Amino acid sequence: MSKWFQFFKYSVYTFLFTNIFLFLRKETIAATHRFPDGYDFGQIIEVFPSTIDTAAWFGLLMLFELETWIISDENLKKGYLRAILKTFSLIFFSFVLYSFWGYVAAYFWLIPFESVDLANICDVSGQSWMTETDKFETISSDNCGTLVNGDALFKYQGEDIYTDNSLLKSAYFLAIVGIINSLAWILVVVVLEIDVWLQLKNRFVGQAFRWSNFIKKGLYAILFIAAIYWGINGKFLDFWDAFMWIVAFFFIEMNLSEWKKETSEAQE
Repeated sequence: MSKWFQFFKYSVYTFLFTNIFLFLRKETIAATHRFPDGYDFGQIIEVFPSTIDTAAWFGLLMLFELETWIISDENLKKGYLRAILKTFSLIFFSFVLYSFWGYVAAYFWLIPFESVDLANICDVSGQSWMTETDKFETISSDNCGTLVNGDALFKYQGEDIYTDNSLLKSAYFLAIVGIINSLAWILVVVVLEIDVWLQLKNRFVGQAFRWSNFIKKGLYAILFIAAIYWGINGKFLDFWDAFMWIVAFFFIEMNLSEWKKETSEAQE
């Protein structure tokens, strides 16, 4: 691969690394509305699901880059190095599974919203208005006239958080897409881990190769549809982040393809 291609690839990786801090900032602001009285350690995944998810995925991405491109086959087959890589892989993957629960929890967090008999949202100035599960603003006399899009208002049980039926419905759909997207990525990693293992055993051929490609094409299609959905619904950071992750793992697929080609040529 050319130096310019490598530069582009690592630029994408750098962009994904900076996204960790963008999500951290966004979710820190949202936490002041969702958890006004603070949160305990067990709620961290509910507070920072995207931040933890992105950080864990970046760790996995770097491990796949090491395995499929940087580390030679000879070194990669050494027992101690494989053990180190797999240990870190399990650590990062455990955080990915942990963050998957965060997306599920975000869906269930929406359930306590109840219809409220309120004539004018301006009457509760100073309280919180939810547009998404991770996006809030404070209701004020300056913005209250532009907040409501639906024809019914909802309030979160026990908290001073309001929204309308249109935004609540959208939040449910976005939460479901987040769950599906997270699950699809988990399956992508499982398949890629199997691909790397088969490649090291020189068995990434025939039916195994064809089935792997078939499954991953389906999973990447789901991920692309999720990215488009976020884009249509105005979640630019989520759309751009999802798109960049697809591009990043396309690089990993290219690494794997190049690795397979070099192994085949060496055996001829």
